[in-house]
Amino acid sequence: MLHRLFALAATLAVLPALAQSACPSRLFVSGYFTTVQVYDACTGAYLQELDSRTRLRGAQAVRLGPDGFLYVVAEEAGVIEKYDNATLAYVGSFASVTNLGATGITWDASGTAYVSMYNTGEVRKFGPSGAALGPAFPAGASGLGGPDNGTTFGPDGNLYIPGYDSSNVVRFDPRTNQTSVAVPPFTAGITATRGLLATKDGKGMYITAELSGQLLRWDLASGSVVQLRAGLGRPTGMAYAPDGTLLVNSGSTVLKVDPATGATVSTFVTPAPAQVNGLVFLNVINKPGAAPTVDASQVGTQYWIVGDSAFNGRVVEFNNAISAGGTGFGADMRPSELTNKRWGSIRFELLSCDRATFTYTSTGPDSANFGTGGYPLQRLFSNEATARCQQQGIDAADKSWVNGQWFGGDSHSGEGFALHRRSDGTTFLAWFTYRPTPGSGFDASQVGSQYWLAGDARIVGRTLTLPLLSATGTKFGPGMTFSELTLKRWGTVTFEFTSCTTANFSWTSTGADSAGFGDGGYPITRFFDDESVARCQAQGIDAADKSWVNGFWWGGAGRSGEGLYFDRRGSDGDTFVAWFTHRPR
Repeated sequence: MLHRLFALAATLAVLPALAQSACPSRLFVSGYFTTVQVYDACTGAYLQELDSRTRLRGAQAVRLGPDGFLYVVAEEAGVIEKYDNATLAYVGSFASVTNLGATGITWDASGTAYVSMYNTGEVRKFGPSGAALGPAFPAGASGLGGPDNGTTFGPDGNLYIPGYDSSNVVRFDPRTNQTSVAVPPFTAGITATRGLLATKDGKGMYITAELSGQLLRWDLASGSVVQLRAGLGRPTGMAYAPDGTLLVNSGSTVLKVDPATGATVSTFVTPAPAQVNGLVFLNVINKPGAAPTVDASQVGTQYWIVGDSAFNGRVVEFNNAISAGGTGFGADMRPSELTNKRWGSIRFELLSCDRATFTYTSTGPDSANFGTGGYPLQRLFSNEATARCQQQGIDAADKSWVNGQWFGGDSHSGEGFALHRRSDGTTFLAWFTYRPTPGSGFDASQVGSQYWLAGDARIVGRTLTLPLLSATGTKFGPGMTFSELTLKRWGTVTFEFTSCTTANFSWTSTGADSAGFGDGGYPITRFFDDESVARCQAQGIDAADKSWVNGFWWGGAGRSGEGLYFDRRGSDGDTFVAWFTHRPR
């Protein structure tokens, strides 16, 4: 499916990589019988002791909190301490957890902290100020015994808790407040479950089993658990190195391993026993404001065009299709900087519920001079909305079935269109394509900062997590050739749908296996309400028919000039996402 690369943005000039003078992240290593030590995450060079054992007695999880401070769980001391992520200076105590055997800490989207309590067999919640909010679920729920420091939220929005004594993993759904067995006890030989880490593709999690010496990969969709590596010396912690390899300990030695096979790549850190004794946790944490190194090879020939109009029978004509450029990616995206210009006109004529014809005209002084052309189109996905169209007829008033991706078949792979119709008939179009060949007479001022990305995955519950790809290397018009495209992994995005018209959106594009665009996110809403939204509101967000997700979503006026497009296939739930945005400055 991804060879059809649907998305909505473009970029012209090759972007110089941002220089970086020092490693952007640090490796934190917790020694239960010593303290937390800090290393350069790029080279493994020792930097310093975070704090003395007097304060960090029984050091466990070290994580970056939503407020930008470092949080360290000190089990024996019975306290969770805070540190400045820039200077590593001590800030103060977050919460007292005396005699509870606190091991792990993580946060939900609202900033509520979840702390695993080994002694009591439960997870307790704390407010942003450290106020105790009580247990998230009853002690020992779903057979949990000895919840440990790998406790973390998974890509599907559930909290996963490793049971050290029960040798299992328990799932907690914060939306229903129910627990269930995620990985049964002793699956694949697991003994003493310790660490959990989401895979970069968002489809699974890595597990360390301390007493059985294993590194395993668990697939969230199928539930299968596969051993990647055996014979490790009490493996506990895991983290991604900046180069994309996996850091896993064997005893007090930190190894770089291949995340696909578990094979050792190199020995990264071998601390002296006086430095780290009883290694229990690893984490790589970015320094505040650390600038990612952008992969210039992922920024090339992309281009997108948008317009809106109303259907007249089976025809919709976008006589004032426009281009937009001039702003930057992420925090640098400012609607006030955008320059919008008329590109030309685009015409769609619907022939059936999944067929159409498309033509364009971009000639004359009031255009971008891309020329003229056209070809037949077909729907990328059929779903419940397509079935409704086939049942009620193409000319019925409810035309929400047009929402989705359209493309020209395999001969036009790498180029496509997204349509989204409002209930009053107003229809938004986005065409993602490529810039013309230099010297062909087009308006160069209309080709600037645009950039688009695409990916596909399945919605799990209310959450969609998927890797995105960039595509560059070909050209506009008849010369567009799929074989010229270069597809690269850009990073990962996550959507958590909170209603029929709202969702939370976040992205991660850091590490060697990414484009280096950094991390971020914001709330998004549906661009248009239509008949499909009304159906969602009537049947409920969790109903099987999720065709209501199809269409444009955006971050409101503050993110004007950037948007996301969804198209879900009915047969298996695969969902295509296209993000049209702008290149980094």
